[in-house]
Amino acid sequence: MKRGLALAFVIAVVITSCQQTNFQKEIVTIDSLLVKLDTIDLMHRRIDTTDFSKLGQKFSENLSYVQKVYTSREDTMPKDVALLMSDYRALKKPSKGLRDKYQRTNEELKFSKSQLADLKHDLQNNLLDSTLVQDMLLDESEAVSAIESSVQELKVSSEFTKTKRAELEPRIDSLIQVLKQKES
Repeated sequence: MKRGLALAFVIAVVITSCQQTNFQKEIVTIDSLLVKLDTIDLMHRRIDTTDFSKLGQKFSENLSYVQKVYTSREDTMPKDVALLMSDYRALKKPSKGLRDKYQRTNEELKFSKSQLADLKHDLQNNLLDSTLVQDMLLDESEAVSAIESSVQELKVSSEFTKTKRAELEPRIDSLIQVLKQKES
């Protein structure tokens, strides 16, 4: 009798402790969003950020030096120099704010991961209303898509700037050297 009672008690404890969630499908969706965020995070970390801060300063120095030389001479820039400077100046826009965008996107990634982990915990413990859950999942899916878009944009801007910069900087440096020689 005592054995039977003990066995019944153990079975009752096991059944109540293994309470199932009502949100299995939603948890699978959250897990897939977390995997997607991990992939986005990896892509984000692969963006080369080493020259972000130096880039803006060098742009400004080079542009102002060339402009100063031609202004002090009261001379008009030759067409080829003007076109080169225009191309070089066009690099400033995609590179402007890259570091800030990178940091902001990193914070969004962390926040979204945290939100999804909290939502998953709440769903595993049946703490939310089912109508609210669908709205929250939709919001989180949109947030993940927005982060993915931001990372893609950062990647493209970084690669474009790096490629174009490698093409133009030697020409700008040569121009500056020629201008310095003429000043001497």
